[in-house]
Amino acid sequence: MSKSLFSRLRDVGASAAQRFLKRTAEPNAGEQEEAVRIVLVLSGGALRGLVHVGAWRALLERGLRPDVIIGTSIGALVGAAAAAGADWTFVERAARSVVRKEIAALDRRVLLLNGVRRPALFRGEVLRQYMERLIPARTFQELTIPLQVNAVNLGTGEMKWFGTPVGEEDVDPTADLLDAVWASSSVPTFYAPVEIDGSFYIDGGILDTFALRRAAALGATWILAVDATTEGVGDDPADLIDEGMLAINERVFGIVSGARRRAVLERWSGPPLTIVRPAAGHIPAFDFEFNDYLVNEGHRAMNEALSTPEANERLGRATPALKAS
Repeated sequence: MSKSLFSRLRDVGASAAQRFLKRTAEPNAGEQEEAVRIVLVLSGGALRGLVHVGAWRALLERGLRPDVIIGTSIGALVGAAAAAGADWTFVERAARSVVRKEIAALDRRVLLLNGVRRPALFRGEVLRQYMERLIPARTFQELTIPLQVNAVNLGTGEMKWFGTPVGEEDVDPTADLLDAVWASSSVPTFYAPVEIDGSFYIDGGILDTFALRRAAALGATWILAVDATTEGVGDDPADLIDEGMLAINERVFGIVSGARRRAVLERWSGPPLTIVRPAAGHIPAFDFEFNDYLVNEGHRAMNEALSTPEANERLGRATPALKAS
């Protein structure tokens, strides 16, 4: 009997992960140095994460493809589109033209009496519909590049990883791809928790918005990480108060995630790390006037990061699979 469609898709995803593991564990006998194996980390950052779209275009233009992609929040969305082999001309056009009603449509019931009891300000299903347009896959098994995304279990407070199995790290490969990305992007207050297999999940950035340690755990020998986060400082607090609860909530999130990110970097003893830092930290989470700038800045910053002598040396030792076919 011929294999089912699901079985064939499962084999595709498993093969991608197995190729990565084989390259990690068994370098070619003739190599003088260990081959470079890249894990690409795409941070959270709300709309600032449009920089990831430009950064991925820079990789495509150089004919480069990472061995694994790790994404959080909007990094999960862009990472899933990239891992699924999406038409990047379409993705970039959608990123440059996105407007509030496509991803941040107000749930008008919050304006009613007792609206404060609504789970979120924005309609999560609208965000998921936008994701459906950008991601041409529905399961992790369909992806051409292994992908892992994180979310936080609202009941237990624990981190949950969804995605392609790589190595011995715990990950759930069975969840619906779109639901996992949606959960990873569900910032509390902005979006309601997403239910997956009986549990409710919120944005993975609550615990780790820049998953460098996960990349190291997956066997990276070079981590290429695009940082679209904010330090959570800078603006006059009085201005934030005037802007309202969303601006205050974003500042609090930035303070907490920024402190965690700095703590990881200060103690970093993992594989070589190249951080791509587009100049985007000053842009508010849901300001749609800077779309073009963000995409272009991500492209510029990635090209700059890959033009250093250290990056060129590592790329020279890259595995053949790093070159996109």
